[in-house]
Amino acid sequence: MRTLYIFMGYFDYSIKRLLMYRIYLIGELLSSLIVPILINFFLWRSLIEGNPLNYTLKEMMIYIVISNVILLFTEIHAEHDIEKDIKTYRFGQKLLLPVDYLTSISYSHISSSLARFAILYMPIIIVLSIWAKIEIPANRLLYLPLALILGFLLNALFSFIIGLLSFWLTEIWGIAAIRNLLTGLLSGAIFPLDLLPSKIESIMLMTPFPYITYIPSKLICDANFDIEIVNKGLLISLVWVLILGFIVFLLMKNGLKKYTSHGA
Repeated sequence: MRTLYIFMGYFDYSIKRLLMYRIYLIGELLSSLIVPILINFFLWRSLIEGNPLNYTLKEMMIYIVISNVILLFTEIHAEHDIEKDIKTYRFGQKLLLPVDYLTSISYSHISSSLARFAILYMPIIIVLSIWAKIEIPANRLLYLPLALILGFLLNALFSFIIGLLSFWLTEIWGIAAIRNLLTGLLSGAIFPLDLLPSKIESIMLMTPFPYITYIPSKLICDANFDIEIVNKGLLISLVWVLILGFIVFLLMKNGLKKYTSHGA
């Protein structure tokens, strides 16, 4: 109960902060969604017209919109907050707070993502679903929340790992940029992974990236998507969550041993 109360405090703050700076809402829609979707529209229109694919232009654009919305929801950049804290005295101060440091970071970014999703992206998905007449079978609706949660956890753990490397590295922006590139490319946000040869797709599905965007997107927009891939994929993604979580634990444990704080 106390945990829920603390989280609701973070969520209330995120809602107020989001509504306070309304120009941010317009800017995020334009830069993170509308402009990339327009670029994808012209790109895929030219590709589909000249090459036989398993997608029509309408199907491809529905997938691109949904996958980008899901990526924006699951993607967090806590690494920059962690880096700033570690490089200053603030990390030492936050360790003294009653809420665990990584828990506090998680609450802050989860509440921010939920606020943006509820205000910005959920209406887009609803309107798109009505316009495209997307019908999600009831059994797939049961998988969707779990797939989104696992996708968010994978993204968060990648972010924590990069941020905690600040204990040993002077700058992490290069690693963060590579992670953003790999996430966009390998998660299926740029193109659906089933366009790849089946052997390459199978290899990709053994990595954590497709479970950030590709699997949740296919659950929504592809009624014929093999549910066995989802079942196996949820297990694989859970294993990756445990592996990455253990890496975060080791980095935090060893980083605290070498951390020193100066200032007030």
